[in-house]
Amino acid sequence: MQDLDTDRMVTFRRELHRHPELSGDERETARRISAMLREIGVDEIHEQVGGHGVVAIIEGQRPGASVGLRADIDALPLQEVASAGHCSSRANVMHACGHDGHTAMLMGAAARLVRERPERGRVVLVFQPAEELGTGAPAMIANGLLDRFPLQAIFGLHNWPGVEAGKFVIHDVPHMASSDDFEVCFHSSGGHGAMPHLSRDPIVAAGLFVTAVQQIVSRNVNPEDIAVVSLGSLQSGHASNIIPAMARLKGTARCFKSELRLHLEQRIRDIAEGIAHACGCHMSLDYMPSTPAVANDPACVRLCREVAQGRWGRDALASHPISMGADDMGFLLEAVPGAYAWIGNGSDSAALHQPNYDFNDAILGKGSDFLAGVARHFLTLHHQP
Repeated sequence: MQDLDTDRMVTFRRELHRHPELSGDERETARRISAMLREIGVDEIHEQVGGHGVVAIIEGQRPGASVGLRADIDALPLQEVASAGHCSSRANVMHACGHDGHTAMLMGAAARLVRERPERGRVVLVFQPAEELGTGAPAMIANGLLDRFPLQAIFGLHNWPGVEAGKFVIHDVPHMASSDDFEVCFHSSGGHGAMPHLSRDPIVAAGLFVTAVQQIVSRNVNPEDIAVVSLGSLQSGHASNIIPAMARLKGTARCFKSELRLHLEQRIRDIAEGIAHACGCHMSLDYMPSTPAVANDPACVRLCREVAQGRWGRDALASHPISMGADDMGFLLEAVPGAYAWIGNGSDSAALHQPNYDFNDAILGKGSDFLAGVARHFLTLHHQP
């Protein structure tokens, strides 16, 4: 059995940072995780769960409940610009969301739980791939994660820039949004720019759509609710004097309520159909539901707060606004009660998904202590499986 002190956690985290892998391609990352788990001395290691997912088991001293701890392991398609010695060695791939740190914190928690095993129950460590695509958690579930390793609860920890380093934010309301993508195409016959009356113009339809969808949140959503509809891509044509045959728009719709999620989809569809009819174009819509909102279980919120305050005092907790960012931890929390907490990465930290971002190694130990403490406290309170 190998203890994982802070220096070893930092070394492990920086190894992952130097060798990032994109969603669905985390082969070497999974190999490194499994190798470290063997050194630590967990009881079981299960590989290739839902792709490159790794699941490890730590048995308590006596039978009891089962609790899950989850970390994401994939990187982003982004070129790192930081100058640290552990910068990514791969062009246009980097850990710009701190998944290397999340993995290292969970590994540290594993070492603590192996060294001082819970009196009762079982801890299931979930190292999840493909979070950035929103496909990793559902893939692991579809591959039998919760059937093979039944859980009474699951917990996770995400770093958060802008929050004081090492402070915990544990929301009692949905705090990361559902995320759905859509692609709208307006089709026409196209024509000569000098003779627009002989054709139908998909660019005009696209322009009307850009304006109209901005009214969904302001005019079709209760002001007490929160929602975002954003367009990130508009592609059409290539010449100044040719009316193209097609205009394509891509966007995202985000909110916190399942019924509002359906309403946003319907309004986007209604607007696209109405504009296509008014402009004499044909319309196609590909609406792609991605991740549900992340919502913590109230009892698990209380447990997390008790652990944080019991270990570090009342000042351990901080407040921070909810985020319209998404995380496929939402799939796991739909299936199993649990909580997804945030740990501050520092007030001066670069933002997530930015080329100059880096995980704050100073919070590794505290994050590991928190995860191990949450698992231990849950198993103490839940004696029976």
